[in-house]
Amino acid sequence: MEVSDFPRGTHAQITGLAAKPELNNEYCVSWGVSDKNPERVNVMTQTGAQLALRPLNLKPAELLPGSRVAVHGLTNAAKYNGQRGEVLSWQGDRWIVDLDSKERKSFKAENLVLLPELVSRKRAAPEQEEPDAKRVKTAELNALQSRDERTAAQALLRCMTEFPVLAQKCVCVLATKQTMTVMHELAQHLTGKQNDGYLRKPLRAGEKVKGIEELDPIEQCHAIAERRVRALVGHININYCDLLGFIKAGMQEPKFNRKLPTQ
Repeated sequence: MEVSDFPRGTHAQITGLAAKPELNNEYCVSWGVSDKNPERVNVMTQTGAQLALRPLNLKPAELLPGSRVAVHGLTNAAKYNGQRGEVLSWQGDRWIVDLDSKERKSFKAENLVLLPELVSRKRAAPEQEEPDAKRVKTAELNALQSRDERTAAQALLRCMTEFPVLAQKCVCVLATKQTMTVMHELAQHLTGKQNDGYLRKPLRAGEKVKGIEELDPIEQCHAIAERRVRALVGHININYCDLLGFIKAGMQEPKFNRKLPTQ
């Protein structure tokens, strides 16, 4: 690789560092050729630290919709430095990012650093058990239907932790209202390409989803549902796409005549 292979705004993964092996496999973004050494590339890491690295210590990486990123290097909007979020789409010369703070902002590629795929949100693979083996407790059902949004949201998060398939149902419900690359691909799979809010094909541990093969679909379902928990509380109140009925039925869709289309 050459210095010219990493122009400003190019994303990469650090590799082969002997002096600082703890940085190996971390992602970074190029800020162009180093002023002090034209044979090195200035890069910024996910902590905001800046380094001058040789091209041979950089492996090209790609920023895509659905990627988790950290914001760094801003001067006029420095308050966003250090914030994290999920890339929504590309628009003009900027990336649209849904920040974890619930704001949607646009940033240049050079101000975004890729993050490892939701490492902190790793969950144990769900046990393969009958979906009606356990049911939501009456107290939790009451909390889910509370008029207090915070109470209902906390109950929903607890239920998603106890019943991982609930997050998948939530993605099906959300995707009928708005389209986002990762969410859309997940909903296409989960609803059998119907996008009508009904969970027909629950995910199995280790299963890949077409279009987002590089991501863990079960983790993505949890991440999306957790970030949009307030919207989901509203859907519970009106039983949108039978979300409340799904929960009351022990995480099962009701018996309905919505079969998968014949191939």
